[in-house]
Amino acid sequence: MKHLNIFLAVLLNVLFCAALLYFFVNNSYLRPWAGSVTNEVLVGLLLLATLYANYYLVYPLLHKKHPVVYWVVTILISLVAGLIEMAIAWPFMKYCNAEVIEQWGAFRMFTHHGRVVAARTLAFNFFPFMFRERQELQKALDAEVQVVYRDTQMLDVVDHESNLLMIPKDDIYYCVQEGNFTRIYTVDDRWFTRLGSMKHLVQLFGKEDFVRISPSVLIPYQYIWSCNGSEVFLKKMPWTKEPISFILDPIKDEPVAEWIIGYLRESNAERQVKNNPKSHKRSKPKRKPAVPPQEKIDAVLSCIQANPDCNATDITTKTAFSLSTVERCIAELRKQQLIQHVGNKRSGGYRATPPSAANTETETGTDRQ
Repeated sequence: MKHLNIFLAVLLNVLFCAALLYFFVNNSYLRPWAGSVTNEVLVGLLLLATLYANYYLVYPLLHKKHPVVYWVVTILISLVAGLIEMAIAWPFMKYCNAEVIEQWGAFRMFTHHGRVVAARTLAFNFFPFMFRERQELQKALDAEVQVVYRDTQMLDVVDHESNLLMIPKDDIYYCVQEGNFTRIYTVDDRWFTRLGSMKHLVQLFGKEDFVRISPSVLIPYQYIWSCNGSEVFLKKMPWTKEPISFILDPIKDEPVAEWIIGYLRESNAERQVKNNPKSHKRSKPKRKPAVPPQEKIDAVLSCIQANPDCNATDITTKTAFSLSTVERCIAELRKQQLIQHVGNKRSGGYRATPPSAANTETETGTDRQ
């Protein structure tokens, strides 16, 4: 998916550049004709250079720290680009508009077209500013929503009468995306809507409590009843005649089914221990798991070093190892003091232990001995 997004971004930029060059070759409404197709292409490339320089260089470096300097530099870039364009087109303009130049004068003719060219170039340079501002605003809003959700565990939704409400996370039964909206169903037989894609909800909820079983369906682990490998059944509610079920995504059904079945297995084991602790105490001690091969341990360590704060599920996805293998590798790495757990037990992850800290712990253990 990441490679696809990069490919689409590159494709859109290439199409935009081609459309702008086509416009300059076939139109002359916003500037004088430069005399040849080659000159028109050069003028179009000049404008593209100002656009991308503003978007990737000038705006990130100057806008936040020095906004006045940013606008001064943008205006200067637009003026310089306009002057260069006029210099490219002036020989042909002088040849074709000899009578007008004789009547107006060369300076008046040059400044008349130069103002139009400079204003157009400056207007084009507003696009990077607007795009960047929208991105910054969206990031700020997402950060605020995540803070509210993390601190209150409440999600903002809209009811049938367009009233803004806050509902607890634990009341969410399942979520279904419908166009640009996400419909959220609760355990008390109500539903709400929320503007935004399913991807935004996944980023907000995380992967510990919710699982995305298809591109348009997101459900919490706590309300999953069973999974047969291709279909997920939710726990039956008093207002449901039959259990609600969803078909797994055919492309991602195997890993998703493994996660769900593993969660159900762990939940059943915890439930049995809680209901009958005596039988658990009398049960035979578990056999010590075998140490995994060194190459798998090294692969898990490399994955943690490349992806700090990742959990066992993330490592399983990236390495294609089973969850039990990843957990045994993590246990061995923690025993060797090569990694450490960061955060709480439910939503935390693993990081590689800094060399200085690992050496200090080793030296301390040696001194104690």
